[in-house]
Amino acid sequence: MQHDFSSFSARFGWPVDPQSLPYCIGHRGASGHATENTLRAFALASEMGAEMWELDTQLTRDGVCVVSHDDHLERVFGVDKRISEMTATELAALPGAEVPTFTEVAALARKLGTGLYIELKARGTGPICWRELMLHDQRFACLGSFDTAQVRELRDSGCDYPLSVLVLVSHDPHALGDSAGADILHLCWERAGERPQDLVTEALLAKAFRAGREIVLWHEERPQIIADIVKLPVLGICTDLPETLRPRNKRAISA
Repeated sequence: MQHDFSSFSARFGWPVDPQSLPYCIGHRGASGHATENTLRAFALASEMGAEMWELDTQLTRDGVCVVSHDDHLERVFGVDKRISEMTATELAALPGAEVPTFTEVAALARKLGTGLYIELKARGTGPICWRELMLHDQRFACLGSFDTAQVRELRDSGCDYPLSVLVLVSHDPHALGDSAGADILHLCWERAGERPQDLVTEALLAKAFRAGREIVLWHEERPQIIADIVKLPVLGICTDLPETLRPRNKRAISA
């Protein structure tokens, strides 16, 4: 199936380079090689050829948006603290935890020319990210969530960035797209059997395209599956290992 992405790029001010499609989206940065959602993981993803970074947002007690998948810091950093219970100053001074602010990550993306694929976790982070992006006219970015209410809030507030809804395998992507007012259906189907690519049917793609929506796929690291999904007319593919999608940028990973 052929698909023209130029109208999407023109509408949202994204770079137009058919050779880069589908975009390689570093899942929490190059999280297969460095601690997820850290500045090092994001910089490394760009070095390895990722055109975008997927990142997650949390909110400190004093309302600063920071980048972390979890509110609790135990899983990633072994620290028994919650982001939501600390001020940004306390978090920044916490030994053993490297949690950047969204402002810091956005600035690094501008410096490296990388796009931001923002997954909103904590409520209230969407408008903060949107304002930061607008402040710098940082157009190569997307905001999305599993929480359709957060996506709909941005849509109804007039957000002119592409909005994504994340979809579990048991859910109807088109219904969620309608509910959220999304521009992108992000299919989180990496655990859907040995061949999740078979679920991305021509009928599903055609229905999404008729509704004016693009498709982004789950984070994938299995070479045999990547070989199939890179041929699909999708906007992007997430991965912990950017070199699997951009092998020409493969490099030695320093410890």
